[in-house]
Amino acid sequence: MAESAVTRTDLAGPTQAAGPAGEPRWVDEVGLTGGAGLLARLVRLNMLVSTALEGLVEPFGLTVADYLVLGTIRHSPGGRGAPSRLCRVLGRTSGGMTLTLDRLAAAGLVHRAPDPTDRRRVVVRLTDVGDALSRGVNDRLHEWEDALSLPAGLRAELDHTLDTLIDAVTPDRPR
Repeated sequence: MAESAVTRTDLAGPTQAAGPAGEPRWVDEVGLTGGAGLLARLVRLNMLVSTALEGLVEPFGLTVADYLVLGTIRHSPGGRGAPSRLCRVLGRTSGGMTLTLDRLAAAGLVHRAPDPTDRRRVVVRLTDVGDALSRGVNDRLHEWEDALSLPAGLRAELDHTLDTLIDAVTPDRPR
């Protein structure tokens, strides 16, 4: 299992935005403003968070895609998910999802079975091992989140703002 001590620097790497007084912030050095500055910040944030998440899941023998699939199944109604729903929710192709589910099934983390209400379909459930692993990664993720020291109000604001941005840029969403 992964160690439990989590610090800001070991997961996110050095941050220029919070540098010593007098040093320019990362975004000031980039020199982009308006929409271009926003996109630059989002790309930078994506890179930092992706790197941190990869570091969180790797000690558990998972990829980020594996973790997202396990977590989505665990939080799905009835603790099961259809591959088509997993593709839609996670923005994955059916081929990519099949590869991920094959890998998770081979590792004994998920079990596929015919849908009892429609035997043409398949449902995926976590095994006990998959559930425990998903919970372990989730605990580590909460430690990382706590290490960020963001106030609850700001977390809620970010949650809402990020959902709004995701909805705005999601292709084929009803407008």
